[in-house]
Amino acid sequence: MGLLPNGGTKGRESTEVGKYWYECRRGELYPMGCFSEDNQRLEVGQTYKRDGYAMTCNLGSDGYLQFEYSGCVAPDGNVYGPEETWTDTLNTYYFKCQQNGKFLKMEAEGCVSHDKQRRIPLGDTDDNGEYIYKCTQKSSGAISLCSVGCIHDGIHYATGEQWQDGAYLFYCKSVNGKCTKQVIGCVEGGKKLFDGQKYRRDGTVFQCEVRRNRRSHKVIGCVAEENGKMIDKVIGCRWYLHTENSKIEQTCVRDGTGTRVVTVGCIYRYQGYDRIFLEPGMYTVWNLPKQYKEAIGLACRPTENGARLDVFGVNNLVAETNGLTYDTPKGK
Repeated sequence: MGLLPNGGTKGRESTEVGKYWYECRRGELYPMGCFSEDNQRLEVGQTYKRDGYAMTCNLGSDGYLQFEYSGCVAPDGNVYGPEETWTDTLNTYYFKCQQNGKFLKMEAEGCVSHDKQRRIPLGDTDDNGEYIYKCTQKSSGAISLCSVGCIHDGIHYATGEQWQDGAYLFYCKSVNGKCTKQVIGCVEGGKKLFDGQKYRRDGTVFQCEVRRNRRSHKVIGCVAEENGKMIDKVIGCRWYLHTENSKIEQTCVRDGTGTRVVTVGCIYRYQGYDRIFLEPGMYTVWNLPKQYKEAIGLACRPTENGARLDVFGVNNLVAETNGLTYDTPKGK
């Protein structure tokens, strides 16, 4: 017996055949509708929701009743037709109701940008401020914008990449799944320096210092000549330049943005002992031990590189002390 198109009036006797129901009209079965999973009677064209999808009772072109997928049901209960998209309740990612042959499939399509103005397909990236984010679906199925890089002066850097900004070296680092810009070193004369490394410039010793809340090219010392070699001296440190009968005492002091070597004074050594101390620009007369019954003149004379100690006879006192200031003898 063939199946005829739906028609007729209410009140006619109906019969059930599997998931479908019919009316008997003039000895023929007229297709009237379907039964839902919970045995609810549906007429042709009516829809019910099942397992996240909308199922519609349709009459096919062949005259047979059938259920067809007609839409995807979002968690909020709204129904979306094939190829339609929607976002989650928090507007952080979006879905699409994909046609898959005779079936529909609710697919995660991508993420919503941080400013909620754009949709980013899965696998694509989006710039937000100083950082790069990628729309990623985890093995658990969760979708999120993951931090994958940094942006500095318009240039993109992936996690792990370095770049120079002025006198410092930066690094794009991932911390607990989020990228952050971190200073990892200094740059001097095109050379990369990391925390604790030192360099010299214009007679000053600098050290690259990188801390959590600060960074600097820290001034730590002077470059001083000692025995024909250039030696690094720490600020505040004192040292001596030796001659046969003297020691020239020097120290390193801070001077503006750098340092300089300062000569503290001259020390006269007599018979292996430090005897007299003079500041630069000073002279004195010292009486030798009694057994010698004579006096000598001592002058701490400034020089281009510091000072030198001159020892002379008192008979030449005027000539040897021109431009110098007298000081009473002081022991060292």
